[in-house]
This record gives sequence, C-alpha cells and structure tokens, in this order.
Amino acid sequence: MEAVKDFRLWLAALLFGAAFCFPAEALGAEPPEGQAAALLEQLQRVRPDPLHTYKVTDLRLQRDALRLHLEHGTLVFLEPVGGQVTGAVFEGAGEVLVLPPERGERQQLVKFTGSPILTDSFPRAYFRFSDETADELLAQIRAGAGQPDHQPELLARWEPLMDSLNRVHALRLLLDFLEPPLPYFYASIHGSRLGTFDVMVDDRRAEQVLAGRLVQLQGQRYYDIWCSFARRAGPAEPSPVRIPAYRIDATLTAEMELEAVAEVELELRRQARALLFELFRFLTVSEVTQVAPDGAERPLEFFQNTLLSAAEVGTRGSDVVLVVLPRAAPGEAPRRRTLRFRYRGRVVSDVGGGVLYVGARSLWYPNIDTGEPAHYRLRFRVPRSLELVATGNLQETRQEGDWKETLWVTDVPLPIAGFNLGDYDSREVQRGPVRVIAYANRQLEPSLERAARGESSPPLLPPLPPSWPERRTEALGREPAPPPAPPSEHLKKVANQVGDAVAVFAEMFAPFPYSSLKVSQIPGRFGQGYPGLLYLSTFSFLPEEDQVRMGLSQRSRELFSLLTPAHETAHQWWGNWVRFPGYRDQWLAEGLATYSAFLYLERQPGGAAVVRQWLQRFRADLQQEDSQGRTTDAIGALALGQRLDCSRSPDGFARLIYSKAPWVLHMLRQLFRDPESGSDEVFVGALGELARRGGTLTTAEFRQHLEAHLPPYADVEGSGRLDWFFEQWVYDTGIPRYRLEWELVGNQRAGWQVEGSIEQSDVSPLFTMPVPVYARTGSELRRLGTVVVTEEKVNFGFPVESAPDEIVLDPYRTVLFLPAE
Repeated sequence: MEAVKDFRLWLAALLFGAAFCFPAEALGAEPPEGQAAALLEQLQRVRPDPLHTYKVTDLRLQRDALRLHLEHGTLVFLEPVGGQVTGAVFEGAGEVLVLPPERGERQQLVKFTGSPILTDSFPRAYFRFSDETADELLAQIRAGAGQPDHQPELLARWEPLMDSLNRVHALRLLLDFLEPPLPYFYASIHGSRLGTFDVMVDDRRAEQVLAGRLVQLQGQRYYDIWCSFARRAGPAEPSPVRIPAYRIDATLTAEMELEAVAEVELELRRQARALLFELFRFLTVSEVTQVAPDGAERPLEFFQNTLLSAAEVGTRGSDVVLVVLPRAAPGEAPRRRTLRFRYRGRVVSDVGGGVLYVGARSLWYPNIDTGEPAHYRLRFRVPRSLELVATGNLQETRQEGDWKETLWVTDVPLPIAGFNLGDYDSREVQRGPVRVIAYANRQLEPSLERAARGESSPPLLPPLPPSWPERRTEALGREPAPPPAPPSEHLKKVANQVGDAVAVFAEMFAPFPYSSLKVSQIPGRFGQGYPGLLYLSTFSFLPEEDQVRMGLSQRSRELFSLLTPAHETAHQWWGNWVRFPGYRDQWLAEGLATYSAFLYLERQPGGAAVVRQWLQRFRADLQQEDSQGRTTDAIGALALGQRLDCSRSPDGFARLIYSKAPWVLHMLRQLFRDPESGSDEVFVGALGELARRGGTLTTAEFRQHLEAHLPPYADVEGSGRLDWFFEQWVYDTGIPRYRLEWELVGNQRAGWQVEGSIEQSDVSPLFTMPVPVYARTGSELRRLGTVVVTEEKVNFGFPVESAPDEIVLDPYRTVLFLPAE
C-alpha cells in the first residue's frame, strides 16, 4: 500500500528591484556546494516584498485544467530567493476553476464540493511556484493590468501567517533549485463558498493536478483529495534513480532501540542533485555520507523534518529525508553511487509479558519507492534471549556473550524487506521444494489473557474496519477456565495451514517465487505479507475455544483462522511477485489475495459454503450506512485506492476494498466460467500466466490480459472488450437492484414457456450485466439461461418442460446485486 507515495509525501507536509523588473535567471541555478541549508532557510523565511506590490485588474493564469482569474485587488510578490521569485499573496476579488477531464474525478468533486467542477470566488490567496508564473503576471502588469502600490496594512496582515504557510513548500522548491526544475504551481485559496483549500500543478507528481483540503475531525487530521489527475501532456517522468541493493547492519538494544547503518546502492539514470528517501519519523538520522570505491566517506547535506518542531514531528512528521548529492563534474554521465545512512530510534515496543510489536515494518530503513525490486543483505544483532526472523535466507548465526547475530541475504530482488522478533518457538513443514517455518511467542500478551478472563475487550492494533463489528460471545462454561495456552502451542496448525495454501497456489498459479516462507506472530488484528515473510495476528495462532473466550464473533474467528493466513500467503504472488505500481491498482492486490484465499477455501471440506457466506457478508457490508446515511459502496470507486480514506470515510479503503474487490473478481470468474462444463480453466489459467510472468501489473493491463483470453460466450458486447465491466465495477460506484416478474404461458400440449422481465434500478440505465436465471421445482434448481440486463427493463422468455414452482435470479450468488425494495 505504498503505491501513493508520490503525493503522500506532499500530503504529510500539508498537515497544517524596480517595480517592473525581476532578475531573469532560470530557476534551478544551483547554489554553491554545501549551501542548500541556507537556501532552505531563505525559502522558509521569505516575506512579501513591499517593493513589488501592485494594484491589479484582470490578471489570468492557466495551468492545464486549473484557471485563475484575479479580477481586481492587490498582488504582492515574495522577496527573491537566490535571485528568483517563488511566490505571491493576493487580496481582492478572484475566481478559481478546475475542470477534471475524467468522470470519476468529477464524481469526487461532487462528493466534496457538491459540483462536478471546482469553482469558487475568493477574497485572498497565497501562491508558491517554480515555473514562469512571476514572468507571466509581470508581463500582464506591464501591458496595463496593474501599477505599483503601497499597502503596509496588507503586509502586516500576512506577516504572522508566512512561517506556517512557507514551511510546507520549502523542501519542494529546494528541489528545483538543486537540479533542473520540474514546474510547480500551488495556490492556497480562501474560497467564499468552500473555505480554504489547495490547488496545484506539480510535475514531480505522477498525477500532476490536485485539489483538496486539510480537515480536522474529532482530533484527527485528514487530507481530502477532491480530485487528482495527470495533465493533458501526460504523466510525469519516471524516477531518475534505481536502487539495486541495500546492505543494512542493525542492532536492537536491550531497550529495543534500533541502531543502524544502511548502505544504499544508487543507479542514477540521469544526473540528480537531490533525492527524497522515506524513513520512520522517530528514527533520527545522524549522518549521511557518500562512500567512494576505496571506502572513503564524504559527508552530505541532508534534511529530516527540518522545518518541524519536536512536538510537530510527533504529530505530523513527514517520514521524509532529503539528501543533497555532490554536484557532478562537467560532462559526467549518470553512474552508480553508494550512500551510507547512520540512524537510530525506537521501532519496537513491548506490549507486555515480553511480547514485542514491530511498528515501522516498511519504513525502518531509508528507501525510495522506485517500483523496482532490490537485493538485500541484512545483518541483525539482538539480545540472545530473542529470536529474529527476516526477509531473505539465513546465511549465518553466531552468539557472543549476551548477543546473537544473524545474516539474511536475498537470492532474488524483492520490493521490500522486513523483520520480526520475539521469544519465539518454531515449527517447520515442507511443501514440495518450499520450507514453511512458523514462529510464535512462548507467552501470550497480557491484554489477551485479561480478555479471556472477561476483564476487557481484545486489543485493537489497529482496529477492525467499522464494517466488521466485534460482538462479544459468552465465555464457555460457568467455572473459571484455565488461562489460554501460548501461541507457540499451536505452531504446527499454522505451519500446516500456510503450507497447504502454498501448495494450492503453486499448483493453481505458479511455483512459489521464493526459497522459503517464514510465518511470524504479531500482536494486533491484522496481517501482512512481505516477500518470504508473513506477519499473522496472535488470534490466527489461537484455537477457536480461546477466541470465543476472548469475545471474538464467528465472523472474526473465521477471519483470523481461515481467511487471513491464506490471504497473506497469496500476497507472495499478488503484491510481491506481481506488483501493483499505482494507488489506483491497489484494489487488485487486496482483491486477488482475498479471492485466492476463497479459491483455497473452496478446496477444503465445506469450504464452498464458507465462501458463499463471506460473499453474502461482503454484500451486506457494501450496503451498511454511516451516520450520514451513505452506504459503503457510495464511498467511491475501487480505483481511488488510499484516497478512499478521508474525513468523509476515515476507514474507507478497508471498508470498500476488502468487501467489493473480491466480488468484482468473483463476477469475472463467473463470466469466464464455461456454461456447459462449469470449468474455471480459462480464468484461473489467465491468472496463472500473470503469476508466472511477475513484474508490474496495472488495472488497464489486467483488463487487457483478460480480454486476450475472453471466450466467445463471455463476450457480452460482441466487441472482445471488457471496458463495460471495468467502467461499472472498478471506476464507478453503484450496485443494481433487480425486480423479477414472470409468468408461465402455453400448455402441456403446445409446450410451456416462462416469460418475464427484469427491472433495473439504482444505477445508470446504461449499466449492463449478464444475470443467470434458474427454475426451481421442489429442491431442484435448473439453469434456464442468461439474461443481459441493461436499460431500465428487459424482457426474456425460456422454454420449460414442466411448470416450475419459482423462477429465481442467480441463486448461487455469482452477481453482485440487490433485490428490489
């Protein structure tokens, strides 16, 4: 779920001359070596320039789909920094207009603003930019749209606001001073109707155009993205850097503080002066150096939460480290470099009883999400009493005094690396060529012991999605029961369960992509699947009777014991081996993992009924209403990914993706199923091809791959395409309601025929879906055929041999629809 990093870095930060002459040098003239810090401070401290204040009328700016009109008022440019003007403030009367080119983005604007286009008037605005904005505005002023003015009261009003406004943009602007600029334009608009909001066009983002607003709700900060899309000229340039390898030496002290030295191999595709790394905000970098081939180190300038106070780091640190590389020699070609980071901080906490919780599982080392995998060499030093398990293969183990040292090395490039540790026992099983080793604590966390005694509810780390409510179940028996056994007592069960899932997926999709799979226990109510390393909740290691004593509902018991282990195992194929590069593709990662778990469960005794029950639960989840009466399905389209989490739906991603994505894949499977034999060979075979190929997979590529395998009986439109399906179910919202009416006509002599109609509502009249129709006679169901439902009403007729008791739509739940009210 790290696919939205290009704007997540920005969102994290958003938490809170002469009259007609400016210097003409292009932005991007590099500061002297070692002076980036001074330049950054100037960008932060810059103020409105009283010498460049203008009374203006009818100024216009257009940045792709963004249009600004300063009708009349006062415009004050900010003081030059490094010879360049990087901003302005405005008071008067203005208008803003954003015209999203895509239907889905217009729907999001309706959700947040009530209109499919973003338009508002404003009395004041704040601008920052690294493009030609200053030159464009000055040209209009010179042409008669303004004249110099003196406004000391205006300057006094803006003075106390500048530090908080500037800090958000200083790092971004610094990038364009250090290397050839990629245009950036930002406006903070104080709208008359919508309040304060942001609009920007930033060529360092994959989707350059964005509008949104920071919202505080019940003590939490959310950034609501109203719309986000690529400029008309196309997406931004790919990352200038590739990271082929990491080498990390890490020590976890007795106090569980991480002390680490991380060497990052860089392969620069073009010259770059500044790189943004991600690192957990509570890990403090003490030094970054460039390492020469002979081992000599050259200190580099770097900035980590530079513009935030210690208190602000704790509440809204940005997890960003900006590193300034040495200036390249004239004519020097891009080449490999090695950076060495030294840092320390707390990423592991003790939840009681010696049970440990690893918090920063993805940000414990400095990384750049380039979308490409890397090799890892990880050396850990931990207290001797603990067992550490990590991504890769265990190459060395040695003990010295009170310390234990292990070396883990990957044999294939991986997209991410992680570790877990505890007072572990372990069990190993073999599934063909794959070793599956399960690790669990010899102690149960105290919070679960208390929950088993009925003294408290189970802990939430993190909570279940709101659509999965937890209902306490009465404890078994009346007499006090003995304390639950520790998770290590049930290692064999978990190891075998994961091993069986590995075997099924290897047969169904492709061979297991790594040499072994480690399964580790972690406190909380979640799981994660890293390459060759699973994190499974303590609940997944406990027997049902203990889960009941701890108050888990039947749904939650099935979730942790049946669904989660198979789901996280499936991520070895879907998410790690096959990677989903953009936030709009993350529904595929979670949907394929969950649906693969369904395919695994269907092979278990009674598993088909369990899967049908989960589909029914997910259907109900999608109809759950929030306090405002909005259903889960109405939160947004699957393709919005992490943008579903916002002030309107704080847990929108979990609520929608995990319920709807499996249904979408289920409907695709049914569409591809052979109507004569009932075989799933075409659909499962298509997934297997993707799994064997590996690499990246976008939603568009997934659709095209399925289209290449589309059998004639599944070609609903006769076009060989599945646009109609993806537009409805992936890029839009809505669940159709169907009303069935039928009658039996004819007679025994002439023959019987069922004639009827299906009315469609709650969706567009263009919504199209093939729906199977069955005849029920007694307890027997017989398929009559498929009706392609479109428009508001469609008629059908099927011959029957005898009078049925009832005509029913889709009794086996192959289509996501609701009965008419």
